[in-house]
Amino acid sequence: SISCLPALAEAVEQAVEEVVEQEEEAQPYEKDDLYYQLELFSTALSYILHNFYNDNREFTEEDVENATNGAIRGMLQGLGDRYSFYQPKERRKREQEDLFHARFGGLGIRILPSADGFVKIVQPLDGTPAMKAGLRSGDKIIKVNDESIENKSLEAVVSVLRGEVGTDVTITIYRPGRNAPFPVTITRGIITNPSMTDIMMEDQIGYVALSRFTKETPMELGKALDELAKEGMRAVVLDLRSNTGGLMSSAVAVADAFLERGVIVSTEGRIMRSNTEYSAKKKVLCPIDMPLAILVNGNSASGSEIVAGAIKDHERGVIVGEKTFGKAVVQQRFPLDQDRAISITISIYKTPNGDWIHKKGIEPNIEVKPSELLKEADDKMLTKLYKGEYIDKLVYEYVEQNKEQDTKEQLQVLESKIPELMKTLADDEIELDEKVITWYIRRTFARVKNLPNIDLENDPQLAAAIEEVKKKLGTSEESD
Repeated sequence: SISCLPALAEAVEQAVEEVVEQEEEAQPYEKDDLYYQLELFSTALSYILHNFYNDNREFTEEDVENATNGAIRGMLQGLGDRYSFYQPKERRKREQEDLFHARFGGLGIRILPSADGFVKIVQPLDGTPAMKAGLRSGDKIIKVNDESIENKSLEAVVSVLRGEVGTDVTITIYRPGRNAPFPVTITRGIITNPSMTDIMMEDQIGYVALSRFTKETPMELGKALDELAKEGMRAVVLDLRSNTGGLMSSAVAVADAFLERGVIVSTEGRIMRSNTEYSAKKKVLCPIDMPLAILVNGNSASGSEIVAGAIKDHERGVIVGEKTFGKAVVQQRFPLDQDRAISITISIYKTPNGDWIHKKGIEPNIEVKPSELLKEADDKMLTKLYKGEYIDKLVYEYVEQNKEQDTKEQLQVLESKIPELMKTLADDEIELDEKVITWYIRRTFARVKNLPNIDLENDPQLAAAIEEVKKKLGTSEESD
């Protein structure tokens, strides 16, 4: 009857509350549940081994291993986390090369996941197969060897892009402004990627660029700061633009080099041991009162955000550039045997003030947009420039033949050759602005000399960072 409805509603509400309370208690799975799932897997594997056609041949040890590897990958993909992945033998070996030796066989690009499920190219490295093939920052990879990479983990994409030196890989690129995706076939080469370069700029401002956080990065930073200090360094610009991360311990050590005390970063996970607070160890490598600027952009992620967040929250320096990427998850490697491991996201980290970084990023104190110089250049013309190796040949040959000249004189002579190079390009039907050619010559020269590319004319973000530390030094134009 109608009179029973209130009582029934009350009973239903009470039952819902009990269910919610049970869910909030987060009851762990029972061992019997785990055994049952393992039994399902074992049964499925048995059916496959006994019934799958397999080209009418017997299963081998390699076949069984491949099936198991695929199952582990599928289990991790089932978590719905693009940062958790499986490391088979070759992938684990390559990670060691990346983080401990910075040497591998591949294309020479840095990549990050994009919101649409594909991956975007953060930066093609100078002189690599990727740059010579005409790949650009902002390109999206949608296929590798004609197979879609949509929603694949970053590690899975990297594993198919890398391979033996001298082998080919075909990637399908989507480029904003182009009518349709297009394929690019690239021959893999040996890629070396040191984590740091440094130089002393005018007004005794030290410049240190970190491309990634490797095992050697803290030691390299300490050495760089020591050398710059001997040269009379009065301020520091730390460039973390397009630095996508690496070892968390190295990122913490880099932040520690500039902080005297306080929390650098804290992590929050599901289990107690994943909740950790990392604090400065009072081993300051840079005087605490020395002006500091940190450069970041939309491709500064993970470890870069640890450093930028700590420096910003402690007001130790000024953050200049663009909002960072927003990847603030901690992965831990769990070995399965001597050669293989799985990487699992165990926690998310926060800045010293307790702010979440993941999917939000770090806002700069001073926002500065990058130069639009390359965006305005014609894609086809840039590709012809890369493939012809005009700039590489000019720079490599001149530096090799004029080793007795100092660095400043070498660059001056190279820039004096730009009008002649422009004529050669025009004869080969390559039409590009002289500013673009100048930009590439300066950047290529810096790479050949293993120096940072200091090009204030075409780098408004760096120019702004320098101006900020000069204000602290009292040498800016505004202070005169």
